[in-house]
Amino acid sequence: MQAEKHLFATTPIFGSILRKKAVERLFSSGSREAAVALAVAVEKGHPEADAIFHRLLLLQHSSQPVMHSALWNYWKASRFEELLKRMHASATLQPVLLQAFEAMPENDWGNGMLFMLWSILDRDDIAEKIEANGRHAPALEMDALFGLVRGNPGRYLDLEDPDYSIFEKAWLAASGAQRQRISTTVLKSQDPRLVAAYDHAVKEGHDPQLVIEALKLCGDHDALLDRLHGLPFTGALEVIAFWEESDGRPKTPSKKAVVEHSVALYRELAALLPQSRSSAPPGTRDIFSFWTERYRSDELLQQDLSSPDPFRRAGALFSGAQRGLIPRSRMQEISLNGTWPEKLALYYHFTVPDANSRQEHVCWLRPQDNIVAAILTTRLPGSLEESALLAGRVHTGSGSNDQSAELQRKLLQLLSLLQGYFLRGLITVDSNDDAIDRNAVETEELTDVEW
Repeated sequence: MQAEKHLFATTPIFGSILRKKAVERLFSSGSREAAVALAVAVEKGHPEADAIFHRLLLLQHSSQPVMHSALWNYWKASRFEELLKRMHASATLQPVLLQAFEAMPENDWGNGMLFMLWSILDRDDIAEKIEANGRHAPALEMDALFGLVRGNPGRYLDLEDPDYSIFEKAWLAASGAQRQRISTTVLKSQDPRLVAAYDHAVKEGHDPQLVIEALKLCGDHDALLDRLHGLPFTGALEVIAFWEESDGRPKTPSKKAVVEHSVALYRELAALLPQSRSSAPPGTRDIFSFWTERYRSDELLQQDLSSPDPFRRAGALFSGAQRGLIPRSRMQEISLNGTWPEKLALYYHFTVPDANSRQEHVCWLRPQDNIVAAILTTRLPGSLEESALLAGRVHTGSGSNDQSAELQRKLLQLLSLLQGYFLRGLITVDSNDDAIDRNAVETEELTDVEW
């Protein structure tokens, strides 16, 4: 194209005139090639790049559909790099950009382009334009993402998603800040189906406590009992305390019976507990609650993760791990090579760092050395071997009249009750070859386990 040859003309005196004529010819041609040529000229620093870019934004799909589509498809291919660079460099472009976004055609192509821009920029003004015009993304997961981030769960709940794949794709497409807003939407929704989708699809990338709180709010006590699977026993006790204070119970008879029995044991436990006392002396604060309050802002959290102060790093790590913002690989590396405050933050959430790890200079207290602590830190459902070991230690401990021993027995009884629910129908395989028939199945009652 002759016009392209003169786009960067540098001929003395006539260079400027040739460039302007080339620009006008390209704009008037209305072709795909012309749109791409002008966009490339802006990226290469054309002398009139600002003016060209402004005119490109004002292109209308209704009057120049070929050129308009080619331009935005070209920008989309590079995830709008040039667009974002210029938008961040000039505040005067904001109104023009909004006009260009709003003028996107109301078809699948235009809506898809607009929702992609929103997901990258995550701006309220773009979202408000989408809502005002009643637009929907052509991709179901993008439409669900928009609704979940904006606190409108109906966009997702109106969809058929039996395997939660739409929710999972929406979650994977969300930024860290958007995931926090999705979590808030789930918590406020009080909708059992939305909580189930969140719990199933998000897996390890969410705060388990949020799921527990959401299930409490929506009153799905059947799912709440099932959600105790994988929690430390201390977490299960908090849920049982909630059941003890409320009238809510599962609808399924077998589940209701487990909860009723758990509540009864919990009430017996309460009478055996020593008087509670503040864990922090007067004038001090519990460090974990301080960290949780300090790092409510994602911006401060990310900033302090690389702070030279190990306690700031530990606090940011603690809150980030709690909210699922720290990659698993990074936590594993810190658990091996981090400072002791950082390891403390991780230990509170996960496990004791390996005593044999490189540069390990802290002797960690292991809760297994204490029977009550060992029971409380058991992650449900635990194993039959662990329960048998704990039972042996409890029964060989203090006498039956000792209040401490009675507390241990009640805790173990409550743990065994929950294990009985989660391990019902458990099948184990061993190397016994006594059977004559090669397809025989041996069954046996667990007489040494009290459910």
